[in-house]
Amino acid sequence: MEPFETATLGDFGAQSTLDPAGQGAAAILPLTWGMTIAFGVVFVLVMALVWFAWTRSGGRTWWIVGGGVVLPLVSILILMVFSISTLQAITRAHPDSLVIDVTGHQFWWDVVYDPEGLAMRDANEIVLPKGRPVTLRLMSEDVIHSFWVPSIAGKMDMIPGRSNTLTVTATETGRFRGQCAEFCGLSHPLMAFEVVVLEPEDFLRWFDDTMGEAEDAAQTQLVQGREVFETAGCPACHEVRGVAEGGVLGPDLTRVGGRATLGAGMWRMNKGNLAGWIADVQDMKPGANMPSFNHLSGPELRALTAWLASLK
Repeated sequence: MEPFETATLGDFGAQSTLDPAGQGAAAILPLTWGMTIAFGVVFVLVMALVWFAWTRSGGRTWWIVGGGVVLPLVSILILMVFSISTLQAITRAHPDSLVIDVTGHQFWWDVVYDPEGLAMRDANEIVLPKGRPVTLRLMSEDVIHSFWVPSIAGKMDMIPGRSNTLTVTATETGRFRGQCAEFCGLSHPLMAFEVVVLEPEDFLRWFDDTMGEAEDAAQTQLVQGREVFETAGCPACHEVRGVAEGGVLGPDLTRVGGRATLGAGMWRMNKGNLAGWIADVQDMKPGANMPSFNHLSGPELRALTAWLASLK
């Protein structure tokens, strides 16, 4: 029996390039099929010409030049034109788009909505309004990462010291899995995230609700958990609005209990996984830049876990 409950695709929803739920993914799909078919045809023709040249002799070199050089070159040039036009279409900023900053870390995602305005911060989850263009400003704080939500849009690298933009427009509501698509260290496979697409009015309601401070602890155990959070050194890295502010080295925990998963998409969000993460994070995500708090007593760990789980 596994000690922790791993997250599954059922926790996220779809992750498929063949089932587009965004304008970018819909634009890429015909290009994908076109490239697959074109290169399949080229491969078959080239193999046929190789066989012909192998079995026949004399005066047939133009078949090799035409089929082995000219045909692939022309195919690649044609597909390159369509690829460049598709790339320009999916990266072009929209003047009325919502701006979201997404910063890749080893091994989690920092998300800031409306960075030039209200600047609401979250982590490992991106909520989008259906039908509205959203410009994602993609950055990295350490190594090269790659942002990829197959059902919504194509890949875009996140390079230290540089801001790349990707404009996405979700066309279907639901939950969709994203993944870092560039090897970025020991726990690269454990660096996922979720995209939640809501109707525009639901998105505005969610945004207004999330902008506020964390819910006040109303039970004795939750009060104790908040005190453990404050005294154990957690605010040095983590922010909880209304309780401890200023910690930016780790994910914002203001609504950590409301997320579907823990550890950038690898574990289901529940008290058992939260307790395991706090006590021995390196067992659950090797290489994570967080110390294990295995010095906490049992009552302290249970209280802290209960309080974090209540933050929704």
